[in-house]
Amino acid sequence: MEGLVKNDPRVADFATFAGTGAPRFYYNFSPEPPVTNYGMILINTNTNEQAEEMAAELTKKVDTVAPEGMAHVKLMQQGDELDAPIEVRVIGDDIGVLKSLGARVQQILKRTPGSMLVHSDFHEDYYGLRINLKENANRLGFTTASVADNINTGFSGAPVSVMWESNQPIDLVLRLDEKKRENFTDIRNDYLSSPVTGANVPLRQIADLVPEWRTGRVMHRNGVRTLTVQSETQPGTLPSEVLIKIQPEIAKIHLPAGYRIEYGGEDENQKETFGQMVMALCISLGLIFFILLFQFKNVKEALLIMTSIPLCLFGAILGLVVTNNPFGFTSFLGLISLSGIVVRNSIILVDHTNLLMRQGMDIRTAAMESGKRRLRPIFLTAMAAAIGVLPMILSGSSMWSPLASVLAFGVVFSMAMALLVTPLLFVMMVKSTGKEFAPSSESSKTE
Repeated sequence: MEGLVKNDPRVADFATFAGTGAPRFYYNFSPEPPVTNYGMILINTNTNEQAEEMAAELTKKVDTVAPEGMAHVKLMQQGDELDAPIEVRVIGDDIGVLKSLGARVQQILKRTPGSMLVHSDFHEDYYGLRINLKENANRLGFTTASVADNINTGFSGAPVSVMWESNQPIDLVLRLDEKKRENFTDIRNDYLSSPVTGANVPLRQIADLVPEWRTGRVMHRNGVRTLTVQSETQPGTLPSEVLIKIQPEIAKIHLPAGYRIEYGGEDENQKETFGQMVMALCISLGLIFFILLFQFKNVKEALLIMTSIPLCLFGAILGLVVTNNPFGFTSFLGLISLSGIVVRNSIILVDHTNLLMRQGMDIRTAAMESGKRRLRPIFLTAMAAAIGVLPMILSGSSMWSPLASVLAFGVVFSMAMALLVTPLLFVMMVKSTGKEFAPSSESSKTE
């Protein structure tokens, strides 16, 4: 793997980690716990474009370098921490049933267009021994836990102290000599001390050793065994598109009693994040309404100004379509910001209309004149805001481009709609209430 990157001119530097992952160096990066069959190469390129180009190339090459392993080329992402964009969680108790159901889910994902690198988090099985204690073991005081501890100490070792070399701690481990822990026969001949008699007894006399394949890593979620089938998506494919295709197929899987299937990954993050964002949007709209009510002291005028907020939705959607950006977290942030910006246009129109009516104009004329006279300032402020975020759109950033697209197109579209809709609604609502303005005393004196 290092040979693919060390002589590449696009690589500024790289660091290799064997048996563990890199320390937490990025806010949504989760370090891998130490394990012998895991390695990681952290690569820094000279530019962002080179990183994307190199990632695409390495994705095609790494499988040929390590055909018996699972290599994953991944760019650092923004947003919440995700192990994989698509996660299907099979929750239950029995490991065999979980693996059987997980295999069926993997088959569905593998034949679904757009998915890639389908795997489960239970990882590789390993060849081991199951120790079945005989009847005489209990009479001698042996238990499964005590036998397991003795064997683990003898063959895997138990740390008894720590030696320091500079700032690096090194465990001092107690275990059997290497010649006495080479194969399964050595385990059978291992002597254990009886807690009752104190005599040394070979393991073969108190237990049967049964070779078997065992699961390499069993994951738990909220204290319950959970097998998670994970999948990446091919370039140009959204996780939601793959999820829509696989959900009907997965729903057909018969689940035994006590087992269930849940979805994680991007789908779970969206539901959790968007729930919080909707709450923030509702709070923003509530605050805007009460500020308008305090200013105009009229519920209908406050509601009239609030009608400009839904008008911006069409412009925001149009902006995402034109710039080919997805509706994600930053797009929603732009929508919340937009709801506070677009009411400005209606505030200007309603306030100026009221001013003209106090000067003696009738409702219809005041509304039309307000639209004419306020066209220039509304147009200038809207276009200044739209052009101000244009560099963010042109950058093509997956984080900032959607937000800027929502703001730019939403502001421009709401400007046009506010100039047309707000005067019309004002005339209709004021007429329905029979509201009339008489010239104020100050205006009469001035005239």
